[in-house]
This record gives sequence, C-alpha cells and structure tokens, in this order.
Amino acid sequence: MGKNVLLLGAGGMGALAARTVAAFEEVGHLTVASLERNDAARVAVSCQGKAEAVAVDVTDHEALVGLMGRADLVLNCVGPFFRFGPPVLRAAIEAGTDYLDICDDPAPTRDMLDMDRQAREAGVTAVVGMGASPGLTNLLAACVMDRLEAAERLVAGWNIEERTDDSLEFSAAVIHWMAQCSGTILECRDGALVDDPPLADLVIDYPGRGKRTLYSVGHPEPVSFHYSWPQVRETHCGMVMPAAWIGTFRGYRDAIDAGRMSLEEAGRDLVASAAGAGWVEALLTALSRFVDGPRLPLFFALGEGRRDGVTKTVAASLAATPADMASMTGVPLALGAVLHLRGKASGPGVLAPERAFDPGEFFPLFAPYCTMPGPCAASRLVALAEA
Repeated sequence: MGKNVLLLGAGGMGALAARTVAAFEEVGHLTVASLERNDAARVAVSCQGKAEAVAVDVTDHEALVGLMGRADLVLNCVGPFFRFGPPVLRAAIEAGTDYLDICDDPAPTRDMLDMDRQAREAGVTAVVGMGASPGLTNLLAACVMDRLEAAERLVAGWNIEERTDDSLEFSAAVIHWMAQCSGTILECRDGALVDDPPLADLVIDYPGRGKRTLYSVGHPEPVSFHYSWPQVRETHCGMVMPAAWIGTFRGYRDAIDAGRMSLEEAGRDLVASAAGAGWVEALLTALSRFVDGPRLPLFFALGEGRRDGVTKTVAASLAATPADMASMTGVPLALGAVLHLRGKASGPGVLAPERAFDPGEFFPLFAPYCTMPGPCAASRLVALAEA
C-alpha cells in the first residue's frame, strides 16, 4: 500500500513536485498544504485523484507538527529557506516524520546539517537541497568523487549563458540572486568553512573544453560538500556568464554592501537593465563569448585531485535536462521522495543529496523527464570528462 506524503508549498516548484510524485504507486495519498487552501486546491486537482488540500501556516509550530505527524514523508517547498528551512525541519524531527526539501540558501543548509544528531536520535531521515542546484549538482559531484581517490578542490557550476528562457522577470528568485552576490558567502578553504567575498574570479580547466573563469556565488553546495567530504580542502559554487556582465554584477554587490541599494532595488534595476539592453548589448555579449573561453554545460561539477598517483581533473554534467527551471527543481525532489519510499535513502540523520542517494539509482529515474535539447537514454544522461 502506498504511503502518505505531505507537500508544503503550492507554488510552481511545489506543483511540479506534487504532480510528479503522485504518479508513482509508492504514494497512496498526497496532502498539499499552503497558507491559502485555494492555492493548495489548484495543485491537488492535478494529482490523479490522490490529493487533498489543506491550509496551514508553517509558523504555527503546534499545527505543523500535528499535520506532519499524520504523514510518512514531508516535502518542503516553502521559501525563503533562510526563514522557514530550520524551523520546518525542527517540526519534522519533533513529529518523527522523514523530510526532504529544496533549500537553496547556504546558511540554513549549514544549520540544518548541524541538526544531524537530533534527527538520528528521533530516527528521522532528512535530505536538504534536493532540487536542481543544489540537488542535481550534488549528485554530479558524487559521480566526480567516485572517480578520484583524493580531491583537493570541488566546484559546482551553473551557467546563466545557457538559460532555457531568455526573459528575466522581477521575482523573489531575483532578490535571492542579489543576496547570493552580495555580503559574504560560505566556502571551504584549507578544510574549513569561511566567509568569502562573492563574485571573485574562479578559474577552472574543464576537461576537453578548456579554461574558463567562473564567478563565485553564495550557494549550498560548498557547504554540503564540506560536510559530505571533509577531506576536500576547497569547495566553491561558480556562475558561468560573459565577462562583459561581471562589472554590472559587482556594481550591484558594492551598492548593496554600502547600503546604497536594497536587494529589491538592485533586483528591479537588473531586470529593467536586462529588458532595455537592446541589440547592442546582445551583440557585445555574443562577441564576448569568443574571448571568454569555451561554452560550458548548464549544470556541472568539477573536481581536481589524484587517482593512481596521477593528477586528475574530472567533470560531470547532464547531456539533457527538463525543459524549465520549475521542472528541474520540482522533479528531483519528487524522485528523491520516490527513492526514499523505496527504501533507497541513507539515514537516519540530516544528509545532503550526495550522501542520501546513489547517483546510479537516481539518474535512470530522472532520464525520462530530460527532453532538452532532446530525449536522452539513461545510460548517456551523465556525461563524464577527464584530463
């Protein structure tokens, strides 16, 4: 008999996760919960008759624990995670209910990974950051680490040159982006987590493609990599974008840090600038790619280390992806839930995706959802490159 799953959050990513997970026989009943019941109901009606809608305020700890106590597994899509991630996980631990989320903030990722002892004592398995980045990037990093005996540096990368949608609209995601590019960011240096400035040059040599400068950004992967592989001396997350853009981003960073702009003001200005850039900016950006270096995948992980006594660089990327960012985030969360319900998740404790799941089990399950630029056989979905 299928299990009872509770999904918190009825936005775009939550809706994708709900529809995806409801299609599997492992799920007998799905409860979609949102602050407004009507929002949850719109998602529930698309879930093959398996779902009901309820209203819940996740800041009401007692009500949340009670709702979680009736479920076998909680999927958390309620952001921002710097506000809601740790308290929602604490509620799941108190309820004794297993948990997965799509946390994309580094500080709460660290705080939730630090709840490992409490989760173990409660017999709860919690997986944090099971989306696209983090999530897919973490599992690609596990593929890289499998091919290195010792790793010195591990980098997660995502590429805004290869966005599937050229439009940029003002949203909470844009504000979050500005936060990732300002203040300080968590990275691992000399084996310890430190606060570093964002948008620093990060040079990699991608096997078979060549050298390229990325720009450091605040994201959970450097944190979870450090927890999962503490022997790695250096961990980073980097954006791939034309060098012609970095001056603009650093200008926003400096203005935010100096208090001249808020995160929202910087985000709105970025969206307005992108909309008004016109053909001249588009041409300059296109030309800059000829001098910036090789084109890189949409998502990838790259490790530098040794194997058989020889210095090696190993990279892993996806040959195809889902068609949009909501699917790239919501589908991995749903498939992580399916693997968990099949007994394939490590635990108990609080784990990052690279510790919770075997890439060899996840990616074949993920392959049918990867249709861009075209369908891809499961055996070819993960593209490995070495030098």
